[in-house]
Amino acid sequence: MLRLLRSLFRLPRLLRRRDMLLLILVLVISVLLHLRYNTSGGALGTESLPVSQSELRHLEPIGELDESRIPTKGEPFCFLMVNANNYFVEGEKQRAPYKLTLKKEGAREALAEVIASRRPAVVGLLEMGGPLALQDLQTRLKKRGLDYPYFRILVRDGEARAVAVLSSLPLVRDYSRANYGLYDNTHRRKMLRGILDVTVRPADGRLFRIIGAHLKSHVADDARAADSLRAKEAATLAGYLQRAMKEQPRIPIAVFGDWNDNPDAPTLQVLRQGLSAASALTLLRPTDSRGEGWTLYYRGGNEYCTYDHIYVNKVLNKRLGNNLRCGVVDIPAAAKASDHRAVWCELR
Repeated sequence: MLRLLRSLFRLPRLLRRRDMLLLILVLVISVLLHLRYNTSGGALGTESLPVSQSELRHLEPIGELDESRIPTKGEPFCFLMVNANNYFVEGEKQRAPYKLTLKKEGAREALAEVIASRRPAVVGLLEMGGPLALQDLQTRLKKRGLDYPYFRILVRDGEARAVAVLSSLPLVRDYSRANYGLYDNTHRRKMLRGILDVTVRPADGRLFRIIGAHLKSHVADDARAADSLRAKEAATLAGYLQRAMKEQPRIPIAVFGDWNDNPDAPTLQVLRQGLSAASALTLLRPTDSRGEGWTLYYRGGNEYCTYDHIYVNKVLNKRLGNNLRCGVVDIPAAAKASDHRAVWCELR
């Protein structure tokens, strides 16, 4: 292209012609557009990015909104979250130095069965391998009559496990951050799995912000260091939520995650209390068909833990009121699908 332009500029006789000048201008604009869209992966709203991209998304972006005009009432829809227990599949990009074990076919089918049992409109996922893993699960759910054309997966180098969301509702905003600095006065370290943050919009025009995170586990050579990192991640997320609620005070927010601590652990108090009264959260208390709320059975310690929680901000908690419906999935397939049990709730 540059060679062509140079040759054209060497021809004064041609440059005097208005049509040739117009042609050159069109060529230059075409080159600039080509460079922009082939280096950024395309504009938002395309069908999807290629699976080779590290972050797969499908968005229908919206512009600035007057929050006072957003509807506040409508039909409830189901949100379900589940730790997929190392959902690694063939062909996935290697992001961590340790060897990965592929999730067995039966366990993948069981996970799809667990999700399909509640037919959620939005699914929050933890411990996904990457874009190929998400597509694998999408395909299995589609065979069960569940179509999730909107999705986001958050991956970062050095960490094999990703946080993701599948949605039948359009994703209209994406504030997700794969590399988010820890609140430790240095910001040199990052949250291990980042912060997933998307906004969904039902057909009636309401907006719901869905935020997900996966805090550091207890499994580590240095247990004290792991606990310290988890506490810093919780404080970092609390700061992030405070800013989100200050920027959008009228938007309902649901926060999901595997927090690797029981609800009343000191680590998580900063999340529930918030960094200000306005950013305090309410913890939902779902139970299974037997009235039990545990989400993880830890064989090593022979104990039942409740590590998977959903929090809601004050706006959403007020909407839910006394009509809250939530639960823990305990169908037979749950034991085979993951070491964690899925948690669901209705958002309205």
